[in-house]
Amino acid sequence: MDTRSKNFRFQWAAGQKLPKQYLPDVVPGDFLETWPPGQDEDTNWYVEKGSGKEKNKEPIAWVNQESIRYATLPSSSWRWLILKALAKFTVLAGIPLLLLNFLFVVFVLGAPPGPHILKFVIPALMYVGGPCALIWSGVNLIERLFPGWIYKDPQGPLWEFNRRTGLVTVFRNPKNKRDAGQVAWQSPFSEFDGYVHSGPTHQGLPLYYGAMVHRYREEALTLTAFQAASANDEDHKALWNFWLQYMDSTAPLPDIPLFEPHRHKDPVTAEHDKATGRHPRYWRDMDEVTYKQKTDEIYKKCLKVFG
Repeated sequence: MDTRSKNFRFQWAAGQKLPKQYLPDVVPGDFLETWPPGQDEDTNWYVEKGSGKEKNKEPIAWVNQESIRYATLPSSSWRWLILKALAKFTVLAGIPLLLLNFLFVVFVLGAPPGPHILKFVIPALMYVGGPCALIWSGVNLIERLFPGWIYKDPQGPLWEFNRRTGLVTVFRNPKNKRDAGQVAWQSPFSEFDGYVHSGPTHQGLPLYYGAMVHRYREEALTLTAFQAASANDEDHKALWNFWLQYMDSTAPLPDIPLFEPHRHKDPVTAEHDKATGRHPRYWRDMDEVTYKQKTDEIYKKCLKVFG
């Protein structure tokens, strides 16, 4: 029985519902840019546990042929990185705007350059550009000399898609150390529907993001960890297509570089690759020009299929 409240359905099930059928190997185009071939084949994220002689590294998140478990940096780390990104954007966008403003005032309006430089250009550089440049370079320096200050270990995972069991698991908020790693809810992937939601930006333009919603219970998960909100909906539809194939244990793994080190460990995928004669290092031995062509093909295919 559907036990979801009206408010829950209005919030989570009001978007565009996506089909459960999928096309093989259709993934968001930026997957190939985020996970190119030739990367470290150990797709685990390790954190240090214990102390002294008992200190060792344990995986807290991973991507392999059995499951994808996701964790992220703690909020203290993200504050540093967001501050750096904002400062960098202000500097890189502000310099051209400041130059255009100066050219417009001097050459279009015909104002004398001296007063404008003293009253506007110099204060903008001193009170906006200078501090932002200092923040940008300072965080960069900390990243280089003391990376542990910024890139701290996560306290626990956030969610997991298990291809072997067919279950989706969401963990409790790891900000509370006592809750880190504790299961909040767990349900079969087959009981979820995919949706694309949209909302306006500050400029009134549409912004799309993907989500999966349980058909009967108040369980939902946004999919922005693998595909950030964007101005088009094709990539979010392609992401749902990716999850449908990955969680189908009767089908081979999606053929992308991320899974190439693990394809031989999955029986269905290994049998498929043997039958089709797929080279085990198809992606890793690919030259850059061919890889760029493959990436462009994925983008065009997403646009054609989901656009």
